[in-house]
Amino acid sequence: MRMNSFYIGTGMLGMLFFAACSQNGVPGNEISGSAEMCIYTDVARADGEETDAGSTADNPVFLFWDFGDVLGNAEDPTPLYVKRPEKHIDTYKRPNEPYNTGELYPDGNRRVMATGYAPATLTPEKRTDNTDNYERLTIPKDGLCKTDVLTSITPVVASAALPFDREDGDTLQFMHAQSRVYFYAKLAEGSKEFLKNVRIKLSPTVVATHVEWNRDKSLYVPIASGQESYELAQQPNDDNDYYMLTPENPLKIGWAYIIPEQTNLPVSVTVARAETAGASEEEWKDVTMEATLHFDIERDGQAEEDQGKNTNTLYANESYTFTLVFSEEGIELIGNKCPWEEGGYLVIPIYPLTD
Repeated sequence: MRMNSFYIGTGMLGMLFFAACSQNGVPGNEISGSAEMCIYTDVARADGEETDAGSTADNPVFLFWDFGDVLGNAEDPTPLYVKRPEKHIDTYKRPNEPYNTGELYPDGNRRVMATGYAPATLTPEKRTDNTDNYERLTIPKDGLCKTDVLTSITPVVASAALPFDREDGDTLQFMHAQSRVYFYAKLAEGSKEFLKNVRIKLSPTVVATHVEWNRDKSLYVPIASGQESYELAQQPNDDNDYYMLTPENPLKIGWAYIIPEQTNLPVSVTVARAETAGASEEEWKDVTMEATLHFDIERDGQAEEDQGKNTNTLYANESYTFTLVFSEEGIELIGNKCPWEEGGYLVIPIYPLTD
């Protein structure tokens, strides 16, 4: 990682230096270099509530850096330790046992900074000297829009004198680095349309292919190459056919993780249409509509999780459920803006059904 990959302000530096020199309240008053590095983790939900198995990501990767290297303009510093636990990230929440790296803190009460990401299937790119560059991580191609990327929110710093896992120590907290969208489809009440096999293609602008460390934000952010689109498709039933849309129970089309901080969502919607329910396979014809979805999200100005957020923007660590409602006049989108599980409501008109 390059020398400017992490940024800690001078105010924080002074605070950390004072903390590292203090021995008050340290269990056991460990001798420098004798303590094993143990760390607690947690996943922050968008609404600020506590989670229980809040992450759908696979096992994490913990990165431990020499704090002096980070502040001392070392060129392309290498992590002291890269650890890949065998258990899920939620395993190491207080009051459970912390994750034990099995490694000792550096001698001389040198401070160590911890960051991390998940899942471990993200691949560090190689530098010219064939070492791992943890500044840029690649999402596997078969995992595009299906990989729940987590990133540590704020680096935490510790030493043998003030270890990570002390009672009043900081937790290495993670958040979902992307937005998550679900799509459902149904017929409008009274509609006489016969529709099935819904497909929704997402624009390459919202499909993350890489994750890069952002110095200003001190976390990993998803990056789109602009080359990869992604299609969510209604799945066939046991008879290898597709359930037709009805006004009653919306059918789940699919879900995807997308680049956050979008102010609109370009989509292409394709659906098969026929004149009768019993039409032959050849009589079902695809109809495609292009649309750019704009958002007007209800936010609570008093709620901490909504502070500073725009009503027209999809943010990281937030989840949305959208329902396409088809009628003779066209389709509309009913959207449920949620914490990572459930929430709000909005309606956005898009293009009508035409041949």
